[in-house]
Amino acid sequence: MEKQELSLLEDLSSVSSQDKVLGYSEAGDKFGFIPLSFVTNEGYACRRWNMANSTDIGEAVGNIDYLRRLPSLLGLGCYLVDRNHGRRKLDPTNHNKFATGEAAALDGSMGDYQWGWGTKWYYAWWTEGSYYYEAASLKPIPGRYNYIIPVASTSALGVSVVDRENLELVSVVSNAAKYRGGNNDATKDAAYNTQLGRAATSLNAETFGSYARKKGDGWEAYWYTFPATIGALFRIIMGTRKVDRAVNPVKDANGLYQGGAGPGVLGASTWWTDENKYAFYPFLPTSVGVELADGIGVSQYAVKDAANATVYTANVPVWFGLKNFFGYIGRFERGRLISKNSNGSADIYVLTSMRANYSMNSLAGLIKAATAPAAAVASTWEYITQLSMQNLCHTPTVTGGTESTYYCDGYYNDNASSGLRVPAVGGSANYGGSGGLEYLYVNHGVTSTYASYGSPLCEAVEDWDTTPVLVPA
Repeated sequence: MEKQELSLLEDLSSVSSQDKVLGYSEAGDKFGFIPLSFVTNEGYACRRWNMANSTDIGEAVGNIDYLRRLPSLLGLGCYLVDRNHGRRKLDPTNHNKFATGEAAALDGSMGDYQWGWGTKWYYAWWTEGSYYYEAASLKPIPGRYNYIIPVASTSALGVSVVDRENLELVSVVSNAAKYRGGNNDATKDAAYNTQLGRAATSLNAETFGSYARKKGDGWEAYWYTFPATIGALFRIIMGTRKVDRAVNPVKDANGLYQGGAGPGVLGASTWWTDENKYAFYPFLPTSVGVELADGIGVSQYAVKDAANATVYTANVPVWFGLKNFFGYIGRFERGRLISKNSNGSADIYVLTSMRANYSMNSLAGLIKAATAPAAAVASTWEYITQLSMQNLCHTPTVTGGTESTYYCDGYYNDNASSGLRVPAVGGSANYGGSGGLEYLYVNHGVTSTYASYGSPLCEAVEDWDTTPVLVPA
């Protein structure tokens, strides 16, 4: 190795985040080269997966310190948000008060109870060699196509609530009759299967969207970018594609999160599907999980029958305060449409602007982002091995995995040869291990309504454009 006389070295007139400096690690008791981005707090949080391997666990790469601090850098957690998108952060340990210590009400009188992030950030995905990468940063990621993620939020409840008096989509914790859930059946108010304080269902995707847009510009029902972003953040922060891994409160040797969000509300049996009992309608109070505030964990709820006997103990997942973000109640997406092909495959179209108008019955104004495969055997569950995040469409492009490999989430296609479909994501409580963050069901017509389907409220401060932008290295 050539020796250098330090006194003869010149000052560098410019450096990049890819350059390295010599440093010393106390923990490792050794010298080594450090990417300059680590020293300047630049770089990004990143995980990668070897596409040749079936494991759901990703490898932490890039700036490990950035990855460690990503949740706090983004301001992940719960907020009360007003109609004009003004937001106040709730106390991370107690959602009955603001971070400032003042009392907070989750009943709608002080805004909608939302989960999200408090700053604009950037997301990128790419392949390099045999690896698939996902990254997030407060600054554009050099050399990659970046997706600009505006300040935004979705219902902290993970489900839909409708103000029946004003026909608006809201996110509140209340047993008031105006927020009755299900199909608004008042005859059940005093029964064990009451719809008071439960999620609203039995509306089609367009109706959910129209109820949300009554709140003003930038409000919508479950816009496709929200489940896409939640999935990406979960994979980057937790390092796994399998959301229902057991909760692990212990961080790894690098101080990074690991584990999952628990089993979720999946696997409900005949007591839920029985037409004389719960009849597929929501059975959990919207208050479940609020006690965990911005924590990560599982909130349990005992579901009762008419004799007050426990028929099911629901494990409600909570992730930085976001509840029931997979499983339990299926979710119709907005802004993404499925066009079935003659060979059974499904072309996925998206509206790149959250504030643009579109029709659920037409592809006008939408762009094709990906193609989901025909099922090898029609109307059977398959499992995702590859996912496209083009335009944040979060679409399975290759299947062949299992409940415990690759993405671990189910894909269901009846191989119908024509027509438009509305994406159904997340999974319902009567589905087992197929439910998850990238679960996709492509059978439902655009006007479909079901007792077990809703579409949570969401909003963004500015237009959410999903056109990627290449940032020079």
